Amino acid sequence: MSDKIRVGIIGANPNGSWGTNAHLPALAALDDFTIAAVATSHQETADASAQKFGAPHAFGDPRKLVECADVDVVSVCVRVPAHFELVKMALDAGKHVYCEWPLARNSAEAAELCQLASSKKLVNMIGLQARHAPALLFVRNLIAAGEIGQVMSCQLNHSVDWMPMLPSSMTYLQDFSSGAHMLSIPGGHSIDAVRWLMGDFVDMSAFTATQIPEITVVDTGGKFPRTSPDQVLLSGITANGAVTSVRIQGSSPHGSGIRLEINGEKGDLVVQAGPGARGIQMSDLSVFRSSGSAQQELLVIPEEYYGIPGEIRFNPPMNVAKSYQSLAGAIRHGDKVPDFNDALALHKVLDNIMKSSQERCFIK
Repeated sequence: MSDKIRVGIIGANPNGSWGTNAHLPALAALDDFTIAAVATSHQETADASAQKFGAPHAFGDPRKLVECADVDVVSVCVRVPAHFELVKMALDAGKHVYCEWPLARNSAEAAELCQLASSKKLVNMIGLQARHAPALLFVRNLIAAGEIGQVMSCQLNHSVDWMPMLPSSMTYLQDFSSGAHMLSIPGGHSIDAVRWLMGDFVDMSAFTATQIPEITVVDTGGKFPRTSPDQVLLSGITANGAVTSVRIQGSSPHGSGIRLEINGEKGDLVVQAGPGARGIQMSDLSVFRSSGSAQQELLVIPEEYYGIPGEIRFNPPMNVAKSYQSLAGAIRHGDKVPDFNDALALHKVLDNIMKSSQERCFIK
């Protein structure tokens, strides 16, 4: 491996893709990495992306990127239904892999990728970027330092506009079998953030509903069935003993954003992002603290929680950049990062949410 870690991005369409908006700016600003190659579904867009970000290789076929000798890490930033095939291809080629969450369409696919990555002894990372958000790192350390005492309860509410009107190219986001829907994407990121802060759910129950059963396809004027939840309510006890709830609602275009409240015996912490927040992993978050009768105080997140160049201290590239910094530590020094095992555990939590809701049962 060269001094710099050479990354190939699959899903680098220059016309507003997540790879282009988040991954490429993040990598371009980090000294540990170089953008070695980009791939899209068309050679013309791959060429345009390579020219914009200075990548020496551009491919209209992702297999060619995976097989490129100048690539150390393959980052998979495409639609969820394609994750399994591309991640498997990269692992089989002996490449380290960074895959965006969700890892796969379902737990069975995720388990197969976990097993393959383990057998290949390759570094694998899942894009659960809330774990790298400066605000949440700060809050986690405040809790660990005893700033609010024993944690008694935690509530996360996320009100997101889950797209009741979409072009036909995006209707897969309403199809439960695609693995890319409100429960898995904003829900998965939110639930992971809570589990990372509070510990896993040791007892839980859940309720899901689909309040808008059809969405409007804007380019055809037709309707498309929504087979995934647009309302999720999860409650239970987490490993730290806190009574914890997560509510994700996606049936209103007038959502209030994100509010995470953590109540301790000595005070409370609140993390917020305003209306329009698309996900806790990609939103600019503010942290507040209150104790006793004191008025809620806005906390300044210390500089040490950023550690990235100033030109990318905003989302979406900020938390992605911090995740890549962790990936560099994993490749060079064996540091622990959120990996495919963490992804599989989260996939199983989502399975339990659906099981609890469908069977009206309590999960231990």
